[in-house]
Amino acid sequence: MDIHNKEFKRSFRGYNEDEIDDFLDKVVNDYEKLFRENDRLKEELARAKKDNEQYQQLEQNLKDTLLVAQKTAEEVTSSARKNAEETRENTARECANKVQEAELKADRIVEDAKKKAQVIVEEYDRLVREKNNFLRKIKVTLESELAVIDDTMSQLPDPEKEEREKKAMGTQAEALQKALSDHQAVPYEAKELGKEENNENKQEG
Repeated sequence: MDIHNKEFKRSFRGYNEDEIDDFLDKVVNDYEKLFRENDRLKEELARAKKDNEQYQQLEQNLKDTLLVAQKTAEEVTSSARKNAEETRENTARECANKVQEAELKADRIVEDAKKKAQVIVEEYDRLVREKNNFLRKIKVTLESELAVIDDTMSQLPDPEKEEREKKAMGTQAEALQKALSDHQAVPYEAKELGKEENNENKQEG
């Protein structure tokens, strides 16, 4: 509607044309503002619709991506669980086999150790018996040899004994000689004493 070029018919004793023109100018200005605002809102609405479509497309893409990711995660989780279960079962079997092998090996080692220990004990007992027999033989031999040595030594002259006997005989001889000397000295002293007494008697007479 063309408000600027709108013309009204004149009538007798009608409204004031200037006031009508002023009012129409205001109406035109307000209408133009509303029209421009409407255009702006339409543009914004169009942009909003476009943005909304983009957001919806993005949201759909995100949903699709999430669905794919969720499906992939479920598949990966299922596969991981399956692999983990298989790994656990395989590991359990391997552990059981290794434990059984270790037990069998330990039993063999223990059995071998018992046999070796038995052999060592028997060998030790044999060596002890041989040692005791050897010591008994050595003892008997040494006792026999010592008896022979004692018998031989008893028949041999004893230099120390002879020396002691010589010393004893020498001591006895010296004692005898001293006794003889003392016996001979007593009469001599008595004779001299008698001579002295005779001389004294003569002098007194």
